[in-house]
Amino acid sequence: MLKRLIAKNFKSLRSLDIPLGQLTALVGPNMGGKSNILDALRFLHECWFPPKPGTYGPSNALARRGGVDEVLWKGEQDKLLSLGMEFADPARPGTSFDYDIELVAGAGGYVNIQDERLALKHAGKQFPLITRDPAGRWLVNSGSQQLVNVHSERSAMELAPPNWDGFPLKWFAQNWRYYELVPSLMKQINQVTAGGVLEPYGQNLSAWLMWLQTRSPESFESITEVAHDVFPEIGRLMTWPTQQGTVSLASKEEALSRPTPLFQMSDGAIVFIAFLSMICAPDELGGTFFMIEEPENHLHPKLLETLISLLRQVQQEVADRKVAPSQIVLTTHSPYVLDQLKLDEVVWVEKKDGQTAVVHPADKEHLRKLVEDKALGLGELMFSGALGGE
Repeated sequence: MLKRLIAKNFKSLRSLDIPLGQLTALVGPNMGGKSNILDALRFLHECWFPPKPGTYGPSNALARRGGVDEVLWKGEQDKLLSLGMEFADPARPGTSFDYDIELVAGAGGYVNIQDERLALKHAGKQFPLITRDPAGRWLVNSGSQQLVNVHSERSAMELAPPNWDGFPLKWFAQNWRYYELVPSLMKQINQVTAGGVLEPYGQNLSAWLMWLQTRSPESFESITEVAHDVFPEIGRLMTWPTQQGTVSLASKEEALSRPTPLFQMSDGAIVFIAFLSMICAPDELGGTFFMIEEPENHLHPKLLETLISLLRQVQQEVADRKVAPSQIVLTTHSPYVLDQLKLDEVVWVEKKDGQTAVVHPADKEHLRKLVEDKALGLGELMFSGALGGE
């Protein structure tokens, strides 16, 4: 599990150290930096897994954001950008990893990796797994065996081999998922081959659901059953492949003789189905870490209660199978979402003097008492502003 994120000079994250739990909700006013926290995590992921073959992770991640000058904090001329994380390996209790990368901007937008470090911590001892010498950076095992030399402007994590002691961190990161669902994109017809993973804006929803239907019929049936419970009009969900190699989703409503195609389904219904597909996906098709922007968009408040209740149920079932449940970080402005959460799952995010700062409401004794006594719900506390401030 990702325990904390550390960022310096990344957009509004001038100097941030934020702990993360199994479920973390980032709340606070607009322009506070909630999305920048998610983007810092995405930036790290892109440094390790460049989306374009033949490109270097850090330079590609910067280019996708308009270059280093658009990523560096604009409050001063500091050219050093650093991001780091602490990861606890669920497969080995008592084992954790500390990672950080430092990027320095030069003339003409050129960026140099000043340093990159990874340390394995176990049984009170610390072992460096990324080291540096005149030949460049090295991936080394805890016994100091050198495995891979990194002498370019690539992140060392890009080259991590499975026999490296730091590989559990890369394995965890390769299954990260980011979502900001857009119904207008979700309603488009897909190529059958576009399944495998639901894409960030949900634009391959039909292909993804067909992928689930063919590879995990039990999961697809669970999605259909919950959708029917929530929307009784829906008798079943259907994926419609064509001879042209495309596929589209449709719903069969009880009172209608013909199916309703995806482009005529309600925005709320298809967003809800997309979230169901994430929750109900089998372990091998799911993600280890989800970053979700404003899940309340397009959904009736009652659906939010249903989703979070189902999420907690499935996470418990996964834990009972001795599998690490997916970790989730989300942004929200919805008091209805907050009312389904615990106080220690909430982080208040706001901007002061151009810098994003975080407040942990669970550290405030009077808020804990209000919540425990059920005098006020988290939604009311957020709306009043009591979750933030001093």
